[in-house]
Formats: sequence, structure tokens, C-alpha cells
Amino acid sequence: MFAPVPTAPRIVAEQTEETTTTVKNPFEGVSPDISPLGDGFDSALGIILGVIWGVVLIYVAVKLLTSLGKFAGAKKQGHYEELGEHTDEMKRRGIALVAVAAFGVIIGAVLKLAGML
Repeated sequence: MFAPVPTAPRIVAEQTEETTTTVKNPFEGVSPDISPLGDGFDSALGIILGVIWGVVLIYVAVKLLTSLGKFAGAKKQGHYEELGEHTDEMKRRGIALVAVAAFGVIIGAVLKLAGML
């Protein structure tokens, strides 16, 4: 007598079956490249990044040596309550030094895994 009323799940199921379209990736085959800016920019960028990396490496090394000096001074003067604080500081700065020194290897590995090298 009455026609069946379509329910929401039935309508959604019918729509999903009817509208199966594939979306094309607009970034397929695109990779970052600064070579169109010229060789001079590429070499200048490499020099600038190398200088920044070197300055950061020197800064972190100096901070590590400073914390080693604080630790040795506290130990020599018998301030054992400060040793834990200085030990934590040395660990953090040692890890930072290793991370900064290994930065090139880490970035190279990430780029290799991403298929950009």
C-alpha cells in the first residue's frame, strides 16, 4: 500500500555506492628544490647553514664545559646537595651536544628514508 520510506543509513549506503570517485594527488612527483634560485643562492645557503651549525655546536660545547666546571667546583668544595642538579645539567647538555654533532647524519637519514636523496 505505502511505498517504503528510505532511512538515513540506506540513503548513505546508496550514495556511497553510487559516488565512488578517486581523487588525484596534486603533489605527486613534487619535491622541494631550490636550484631554480641559482647556484649562487644554493652555495650561499650552504655556507650560511654551515656557519649557523658551527656556531650552535661551539655554543653547546661551551655550555657543556661550563656545566662540567660547575660540577667539579661543587664536588671540590663539598657541596654535595648541588651535585644532582649539576649532573642533570651535564646530561642534558651532553645529549644536546651529541644531537647537534649528529644533526647532519640525522637529516641525511630522514631524507634517505623519505626518498629525497
